[in-house]
Amino acid sequence: MIGDRLRIKLLGPLEINCQSESGREATESPFQVTAIKLRQVLAMLAVNANAMVSTEQLIDELWPYGPPRTVKTIVQTYVYQLRKLFCGNFPAAQETSVLITRPGGYLLAVPRENVDVFEFQGLVESGRNALDQGRAGCAAGLLREALTVWRGPLPADIVHGPSLSGLAAYLEEQRLEAVSLRIEADMANNRHREIVGELRSLVATHHLHEPFHVRLMQALHRSGRRGEALTVYHQLRRILDDELGLEPSSEAQKLHHEIIASR
Repeated sequence: MIGDRLRIKLLGPLEINCQSESGREATESPFQVTAIKLRQVLAMLAVNANAMVSTEQLIDELWPYGPPRTVKTIVQTYVYQLRKLFCGNFPAAQETSVLITRPGGYLLAVPRENVDVFEFQGLVESGRNALDQGRAGCAAGLLREALTVWRGPLPADIVHGPSLSGLAAYLEEQRLEAVSLRIEADMANNRHREIVGELRSLVATHHLHEPFHVRLMQALHRSGRRGEALTVYHQLRRILDDELGLEPSSEAQKLHHEIIASR
């Protein structure tokens, strides 16, 4: 089936490629979707690949402030136009072989592993499991691969309704977790000196993301830079107090005490 050969990239600018029967991926995207609403429909179908998306879900995503009177006819028209685009770009595709109508909705017949959102999530989960099992080198490799798949937020060039906006926020949290896990794996591989600069940049960019502060404290302390590690803690404490009215977590406080006691 043509759907098995499609590759859909949503983490960053929308790209749709099709592998040849030999398994080679096209160097350029043969499939361009320019209409705003069509891109939104395609994104909704792709992030639910091989699962039905109801007509009501599509309506809620495309018209969050209230649909037009002829909304169901409009949705049917968008699906028809997407089918025509698939058939026009992929001659081997039959009109209903990729985008399938089901009672109450539609299904994009593309394996989930062919959509970069699911590829990213799978690599992060594999990296987390490897780290939990003490295979830090393998974990670092898997997490680096996951972060390579990430080309930008979901989807960078598509209008967001409530569903895609919520997914975009969730995936951004997963990206930050992947970065944090990869740093943890690097530290387990004794690369603490090499990642200090990266951690300083992350702390500056995500100043409310406490795990980056904690990792920077650890990396500095293990590099023999005790005073700088304590300074990072005091900066974290001030930021959390000024902006959130909170104290550092128990993990950060425990690390702070350990660094003080290491004199």
